[in-house]
Amino acid sequence: MDRHRSLRMTLLLAAGAAGCSSAKSRDIAVVTLAEPQATADDAGAADDPAAPAPRPQRSAGWMQEADGTVHRASTVRCDATIAQRACAGTERSFQCRTDADCTQGPRGKCVSSFGQIGPYCGCEYACETDAECGPSEVCVCKGTGALREEHSVCAKALCAVDADCPGSTCGLSAYFNGCWEQVTLACRTKDDACQSDADCASDANPGVACVVPDIEGESARWECAGISCAIGRPLVVEGAPRAAPRAPRDDWRAPAAPTELDVASLPPEVRERAAAHYAAVAALEHASIASFARFSLQLLALGAPAALVGEAHRAALDELEHARLAYDIASRLAGRAIGPGPLLEAATAPVGAGVAEVVEALVEEGCVGETLGAAEGRELSRIAADPALAAALERIAADEERHAALSWRALSWMLAAFGEPARAAAERAFSRAAARFAVDPAPGLLAHEALGLLPAHALGALRREVLAEVVAPCRAALPGLSRDNAPAAPSSSPRGAST
Repeated sequence: MDRHRSLRMTLLLAAGAAGCSSAKSRDIAVVTLAEPQATADDAGAADDPAAPAPRPQRSAGWMQEADGTVHRASTVRCDATIAQRACAGTERSFQCRTDADCTQGPRGKCVSSFGQIGPYCGCEYACETDAECGPSEVCVCKGTGALREEHSVCAKALCAVDADCPGSTCGLSAYFNGCWEQVTLACRTKDDACQSDADCASDANPGVACVVPDIEGESARWECAGISCAIGRPLVVEGAPRAAPRAPRDDWRAPAAPTELDVASLPPEVRERAAAHYAAVAALEHASIASFARFSLQLLALGAPAALVGEAHRAALDELEHARLAYDIASRLAGRAIGPGPLLEAATAPVGAGVAEVVEALVEEGCVGETLGAAEGRELSRIAADPALAAALERIAADEERHAALSWRALSWMLAAFGEPARAAAERAFSRAAARFAVDPAPGLLAHEALGLLPAHALGALRREVLAEVVAPCRAALPGLSRDNAPAAPSSSPRGAST
């Protein structure tokens, strides 16, 4: 059964072609790229094997308990070196040219990085002491706990040292959600959902950790969380997707659905993890509003037809409703109001209206990202057990399919209008997308098909299937694009999917 035929035909028509068959039988190479690995700082005192827990971390002032939790006993001076190489000038986009352009934080350095938008020049900031950080921030030394950053960073802090937490400790949370790392210091309390990573990890979800996913007002709660960054059109700034923090508000919730979401029968732990997942999805849908606003400005700058500009604005309104639906689901699961805080990057994100830059972002975020998002939404709505949840996911999937069609129409227009520069940019972006989805995603925070949460291996298989059966033939239908580096069809279907 060709279950992606309808989506494929919709996008082929949008791209200006029809009648192309599935790419399932085509032998196409897949390019794989090694994931960059964070390097640890080897400086500091060696551990004394005879010393009892808690024992000091590599940097004085940081303590690590026997269960792996890290807390800050006292302030400490950090190594402020940024080892990343300086920009070569050959990167695809530039947020800075020299270190002098990096003025938004301490010890700024303009470095060469690689993100969802490809190679770019961006600012990195390091710190030596708390005094160099902003209000309610402290300096976290590189190599501390689970910190992925390769240099010291300023982190949000509801406490600075253990003495700020009577009867408890000031814990370090380094939460990587699959797109970016959020570093936080917060007191550990008896109300936390977990005390250490051991309370969270399981064979089904080995990537889940005990962290602070969000700060709500002046409080924070330690919860089990994992990879939650969703497919779609993110708001990418300096190579990384951005999203608003969580806030306790209910004005971003959709009106009550005709069928109420049934959560009473779910175990509390499942409800909390599912709520955290849908809150993260909601934040990314919320950020997509800004992403489409930027895309509409880019279309205007490139002289696009009125129809494309109008569709971009309508898509932004769709994303607003998606965010409201997802925040409502998260709030119902959590039993408390969850909404977005300020999305400061929306006001400072560069438009970036160069042809190559717009085309590459369009391919990765729209032609690939939203095509995958539409297919994932259809599959999740099919397996979701609750009728209200299934209806919400089906609505989101239908809108994402229209957004994907907009992306393919816009790409077709750009290839015709700008020729070789647009073609070369599209080839690069399709190649990167093939590499990105050649492997399964990291395990998410919860695998629960009835709640619309596929396990990582099933999600990876579904994505590769859609790349082979939908994205590849649509790409092949566009004049001038090669078939190299498109994904091959997977050998098996995802668990829970019909064949």
